[in-house]
Amino acid sequence: MKSAFSKISKIKKQKLNTIENEIMRIQLDIMRLEQAIKEIYEHIKKLEMPSRGSVVLLNFYQEKRQLLNKQKHELDQRLEAKRERLTEKQTAYKDAQIDFEKIKYLEDQELMSKIKKIKKDEQKELDEMANILQYKR
Repeated sequence: MKSAFSKISKIKKQKLNTIENEIMRIQLDIMRLEQAIKEIYEHIKKLEMPSRGSVVLLNFYQEKRQLLNKQKHELDQRLEAKRERLTEKQTAYKDAQIDFEKIKYLEDQELMSKIKKIKKDEQKELDEMANILQYKR
C-alpha cells in the first residue's frame, strides 16, 4: 500500500544511499593515502646518507630526501582534506538519516491510519450484513 509519503521516502532513501557510497569512497581514498604516506616513510628510512664519496652523491641524497619529504607533505595535505570531507559527509549522512526516519515515520503513521479505516469500514459492512441477515429470518 502506498501513501503520500512513499515517493518522498524513496527519494530520501536514495539520497541516504548516495551519501553512504560517497563516504565509502572517501574512506577508501583515505586508506590509499595513508598507505602511500607509509610507503614514503619506509623509503625515507631506507635512504642512507653517504659516508664517503663525492659532493654530487651527497647532493643527490639531499635532493632525494627533500623530494620524498615534499611528496609526503603533499599527501598529508590531501589526507587532511579528505578527512575534513569525510567529516562533512558523515554530518550530511546523519542529517539525511534523520530526515528519512521522519518521513518513514509519517509514512508508517499514514499507512496505519489507512489500515484502521479499512478495518473500520469492513466491520461496518459486516455489521450491516449481519443486520440484513437477521431481518431476513
